[in-house]
Amino acid sequence: MDANDRKTCKLTAVSDIQEHRGTDSQWIARKPGAWMLIAGAISWVAAACWPGFFFLIAGPHAFRVFDLIPAERVIVDTLLCLAFFIQHSIMVRRWFRLWLTRRVHADFHGALYATAAGTCLLALVLFWQPVGGPLWHPPDWIRWSMMTIFLSAGIGAGWGARSLGEFDALGVKPALQALDPNHAPPPSIFTVRGPYRWVRHPLYLFSLTIIWTGPVFTLDRLLHNGLWTVWIIIGAILEERDLTACFGDAYRNYRQRVPMLLPKSLKPCLPETRHAPEP
Repeated sequence: MDANDRKTCKLTAVSDIQEHRGTDSQWIARKPGAWMLIAGAISWVAAACWPGFFFLIAGPHAFRVFDLIPAERVIVDTLLCLAFFIQHSIMVRRWFRLWLTRRVHADFHGALYATAAGTCLLALVLFWQPVGGPLWHPPDWIRWSMMTIFLSAGIGAGWGARSLGEFDALGVKPALQALDPNHAPPPSIFTVRGPYRWVRHPLYLFSLTIIWTGPVFTLDRLLHNGLWTVWIIIGAILEERDLTACFGDAYRNYRQRVPMLLPKSLKPCLPETRHAPEP
């Protein structure tokens, strides 16, 4: 098969360098470290999710308010957002994963990422600084409509994650499988299912919907929404590059036929299929 027309992405560069380096010098390659990493991924992300949910639906809640002027609070909030953006953007890049194999087995990269992401999200929620009071008090019918859209977007995000099949946001499944010495990681198969038939990045679309339909509007909330919107768009562009390098012409063809974030119509652009769509 031509290198530009493949339907699987094994991330062979990461796998090959992992096999070449072995596990002798790694910190997390065996059961004790693996179990600690798995526990960290579950606990930190869980700890961030519940306060994060109320942070979005009920507005930023001040767990710890510093004695700062508004401009300084804006800087703190911006740095909290940037900490997560930088952590995510670096840890998902292939060059970082290649470097990380020196100390952490490739099968545990997902759990390590989830642990770091949960830590950054928890810090954002706990140390977020309020700036000013509500800018707008929407009528009850608007508030309930926005809450309905918010919850629907959350369900849609679950649908999108489920459509990815082997996707594991916490990285627990590959970490558990790696504890089996006879386990061989399966290749990543390019699929077009569920909401991916309408847009190429439905999880990003649902995330944008979630952050903008939280029915509380303050200066710090608008700052939060604006920063996350810019980062999500940049993240989608960077992810497009990775997917094109991974799947070649199969993804280029998909990109030509399906929009990035905004669906063209109620009708899906492609039928549901296991492999990449043919030209």
